[in-house]
Amino acid sequence: MIQTNIDVLIIGAGPTGTTLALELAAQNISFRLVDKAHERSDKSRALAVQSRSLEVLNRHAPVQDLIDLGNQGTGGVYYIHGKQVADLDLSNVRTGDDTAFPQTLMVSQSDTEHFLDRCLAENYGRSAEFGVEATAIVQDTDGVTVTLRNVHSNGDEKTVTEETVRAKYVVGADGAHSVVRHAAKSITFDGSAYPQDFILCDAHLRNSSIPRDRFAVCWGAGLMTVFPLKDGMVRVVASRPDHHADDEDEPALADFQAWFDRMAPGSGELYDPFWMARFRLHHRVASSYREGRLFLAGDAAHIHSPAGGQGMNTGIQDAVNLGWKLARVLRDEKPDALLDSYNAERRPVGQRLLQSSDRLFSIVASNNWLFRVFRNLLAPWLLPLLYHDEARRNAIFRFLSQLGVRYRKSAIVGTATGWSDRAPVRGGRSRAGRGGGGERERRLHQLLTPANHHLLLFSGVAADGQAAEVDLLRAEVQFRERDGDAALVHTLVSGASGTKSGYTDADGEVHKRFGMEKGAGYAYVRPDGYIAHIGPLSSLEEFLDWQ
Repeated sequence: MIQTNIDVLIIGAGPTGTTLALELAAQNISFRLVDKAHERSDKSRALAVQSRSLEVLNRHAPVQDLIDLGNQGTGGVYYIHGKQVADLDLSNVRTGDDTAFPQTLMVSQSDTEHFLDRCLAENYGRSAEFGVEATAIVQDTDGVTVTLRNVHSNGDEKTVTEETVRAKYVVGADGAHSVVRHAAKSITFDGSAYPQDFILCDAHLRNSSIPRDRFAVCWGAGLMTVFPLKDGMVRVVASRPDHHADDEDEPALADFQAWFDRMAPGSGELYDPFWMARFRLHHRVASSYREGRLFLAGDAAHIHSPAGGQGMNTGIQDAVNLGWKLARVLRDEKPDALLDSYNAERRPVGQRLLQSSDRLFSIVASNNWLFRVFRNLLAPWLLPLLYHDEARRNAIFRFLSQLGVRYRKSAIVGTATGWSDRAPVRGGRSRAGRGGGGERERRLHQLLTPANHHLLLFSGVAADGQAAEVDLLRAEVQFRERDGDAALVHTLVSGASGTKSGYTDADGEVHKRFGMEKGAGYAYVRPDGYIAHIGPLSSLEEFLDWQ
């Protein structure tokens, strides 16, 4: 039996596990990424990639390559009893955050996984191992012993071997039936199944008037949703209120066409289906994302309705949050207690997501006939009011895009005492902006590489509050003398400062977004893009003591 030793074993090579592999590879941490499936699925499954996910993936490779494979969602079309009642355009939504990716990307999970695989291979020379199943997981105070079963196919012959892996930490990104979660003795996975029965179809669509850049929601005696895919295909999902979990009939293309004709007459003809399935949905969250040296991420930690397209994106964010923390601990730069912040920061996000998606799902897909009657009567009036109110529309987008996720209550973020409570950014926020230098103008998030902490030094904009170039250089020297993170330092100066070093914020927009218009300041940014500490430049010593 082969025995190997590594820092981290990632079980599950879906979007969550592969994103974690990217984060660890960027940090030069030894790992293995295994999956019991023998190959990638060609089914689309999750469709939505949100703004925040695009931002963090863009740290590894140009995410435009992924965007080119899908459609940019710009709003929704709503039908009730076959009649169009609203066509809501969100293409000009104002996010409140400067992001390069202000719209939801509709793209097959298969394409997302292949993009992640390519990033892992081309940037770091690594890849997932398929046909490898974890059959036993036992942790102790010093590490985790995992038995892996490898199935190798050579034509019609299969060879099965076993090996023992000794890892310092194991991460379960292996879905709702996670073997890692089952190996944990104290973690429960509480929740239940939704009562609705659903059918799904990915097929081509012709002679259709449904916009190709919008999703469609159709209400009546049930629910049907239509999502645009590439190459003239759509995904159709329908609830069947007259079916039960123990019914055995499988859907046929004629069933979906019947729903199309009834729920959105004249919306087109489905043909050449690629995938049809029947399924039920669950809503559950793990009681903890950590037990000792075992961690859970993605669907292994939380599952919920697909309303809002949050599931895969939340798993990606789990992985980004955990990756840099594992690296810091494994390099003995921080104590093991840092890893407790993963559960403290990410589990509340999973809980809020489950609650919000439950509420949204109950509105969209309720089986209660009385509720459906009121929904169908009120929706034509309420939808335009909801979407045409700018504040509400932007709040909805911040939730869906995950740009609004913050860790303000986390024990590992802070805000200087001299920082105003009314400042737009405080510790625990994620903020993107623009920084540049003449023709080298770049978005700020392009500077924030996944392998490093970053110290941003701002000169200030107001004439009576600007720091001189020598003051910023002195602050950088002071920081480097006590920096334990090997952080990268970036100086951002206002267009009127006249300094020659750093990046020029010509119109002061980045200063404004960070609350640095009136005076000089700093923002210490974690590898996951969240602000660990922020304050005026005069509080730099306080930050260094906090660090």
